[in-house]
Amino acid sequence: MSEIKRPYVGVSGVVSPEIESQLERIHMQSGLAEKGRLLALGVKAVHKTQFLDVENKYGTDWYPVGEEAFNGSLRHEYRSPVVLPVAQTYLDVEYVADRDYREAFVKRIVERGQPWLKGIQFDMLPWHNNDDMLGFLEHVKESTGLEVFLQAHGRAMEGLGPKGIIERLGNVASVIDYLLFDASHGTGTRLDVDALRPFIDEAYTQVDTSRTGIALAGGLNAEVVAEELPALVEAYPDLSWDAEGQLHPVDADGRRPLDIPQTEAYLRASSSLLPTPERDPHSVQRAVIDSELYWFGEIRRRAPFPHD
Repeated sequence: MSEIKRPYVGVSGVVSPEIESQLERIHMQSGLAEKGRLLALGVKAVHKTQFLDVENKYGTDWYPVGEEAFNGSLRHEYRSPVVLPVAQTYLDVEYVADRDYREAFVKRIVERGQPWLKGIQFDMLPWHNNDDMLGFLEHVKESTGLEVFLQAHGRAMEGLGPKGIIERLGNVASVIDYLLFDASHGTGTRLDVDALRPFIDEAYTQVDTSRTGIALAGGLNAEVVAEELPALVEAYPDLSWDAEGQLHPVDADGRRPLDIPQTEAYLRASSSLLPTPERDPHSVQRAVIDSELYWFGEIRRRAPFPHD
């Protein structure tokens, strides 16, 4: 994995440490961790629920509202080295051009998520037609040190095309840790592989994947993963992907919490696409020693492996 950005399989809409623990257990049991996949956990952070601090139409089972709920969405005391917690951020279209608003929003998210936050994802950011957004992404990376995820949303893909996307990013691509091609934006609209493939091909041709991982999203569930992703994963084994809308079906009470059985099926289907690595009798020990583990708020620094 040293020559590529570590790939992930993502689940969006996590709102509690209890859900986090369930997903981490499934991630390990499914074999995804053994196969080198991080588990990206998305916590929603949109203008209404985290800037205005009021509930939106999707409810608190999907979108935490206010500082306390956001801060408590994931555990504080322990960070697994194979879990990547991400704030999935949407800046309101009416205010996104205001630099002070952008900086205040990011500052708020970083402060509220500080105990667990490792990355921040920008959804529907108008980087495709506003030059200020590219500088903003550089500023976020430099000022926070967090992993930066950038959504290449439907408007950007339609307006720029495969080559235009990469040309538009230019040198800024080096500060983007993951470039996420997503025309669905959490709506659950099924992935269109034929439409997406030219963008993935162009990204892998032009982007330095040791610095920027390539990811996709769009209406993924277990069935869609099994039917639509095998050819892409065969061509690009380090491709990452994320699921959201399909994992939040409306329940009997009209609410949309994360459906754990559907999410487990999605994670296991994802694992089934990936080859099982050759067994290393010391793999677990190496993973533990080579990582920084966070136990009850304290950092255990890397120690040299005995046989190095």
